[in-house]
Amino acid sequence: MTVLAWILVALAILVLVLTPLRLRGARGREGMVDFSGWALNLHTITLFVGLALIALRLLGVHESGFATWVAILALAVASLIGLSFLARWRRSGSRHAVAFGGDGWTRGPWLSQIAHIGLAIGTVVFAWLMLADKI
Repeated sequence: MTVLAWILVALAILVLVLTPLRLRGARGREGMVDFSGWALNLHTITLFVGLALIALRLLGVHESGFATWVAILALAVASLIGLSFLARWRRSGSRHAVAFGGDGWTRGPWLSQIAHIGLAIGTVVFAWLMLADKI
């Protein structure tokens, strides 16, 4: 189970690095990629805190119940913010909505959808692994 946890940490780090890069790269554009800076920062900080606490637990540095709950809560907040980004990224039915150009796997929402839905599922798996003392 520890190997699974490390794989999930690695995938979450990928989300941690790529999400701000992709959204900051689209800064100043109107429409579905126009996100608030504080929401993006909160997403990044909560994901970092959750992953750091999980990595410390995997390394055997701590086994605190409080730190476990903080990690789970931080990952849950990061997942919810990420999913809210995806909800905004969906094309509006409005005739005057500004569409996001280049809806490909690397430029559109598909890569982010895979990453953030995977992170939400990973959060549930992390919670189960930590609460069941599997890691």
